[in-house]
Amino acid sequence: MGPWLTGLQRADQTVFLLLNGLTNPLFDAVMPVLSRKGWAIALATALLVGVMMKGSRRAWLLVAIAVAALVLADQGANLLKAVVHRARPCHLLLNVHLLAGCTGSFAFPSNHATNMFAMAGVGWFGPRWLRWSLIPLAAAVAYSRVYLGVHYPGDVLGGAVLGAALGWSLARLALGWLLPADRPRPAPSPLQP
Repeated sequence: MGPWLTGLQRADQTVFLLLNGLTNPLFDAVMPVLSRKGWAIALATALLVGVMMKGSRRAWLLVAIAVAALVLADQGANLLKAVVHRARPCHLLLNVHLLAGCTGSFAFPSNHATNMFAMAGVGWFGPRWLRWSLIPLAAAVAYSRVYLGVHYPGDVLGGAVLGAALGWSLARLALGWLLPADRPRPAPSPLQP
């Protein structure tokens, strides 16, 4: 392992210990709830259903893309975990403020962060209120994983980047292909009559 990678891991551990150590009774109650996959995905789905209620073809398509992005993000994160083999901080560090079970699965990337940011990436193509609801929700879920002591900040950051890129790209491609009217049209040339 190169010195730059060792330095990066040390920095990740330092930031983890700082964020994980910022404990308070409110977060001790809220963060485990935010970290329950079913709850967070149900809330994001409810937001997407709010878009679907609009009834437009684009809204229905966004919901279908979000489901596809969620499946791809979850499976993609699992594949990366199998390649990277990064241990969770709760297995390696002492004095971790651990509020959740420390599972035996690998840490990088965080599935929670990957999944939620994939939905946020798709939500970027929805109404503005959806965009500004899903992004803070995804960030809160990602932070909850560090607060609970089960992921390093690098795990959730990697998951956030992977998920957002996957969700945004999938939505951009699908909407452009399935709804050609949404494609930007080139401006007419000033030389054309």
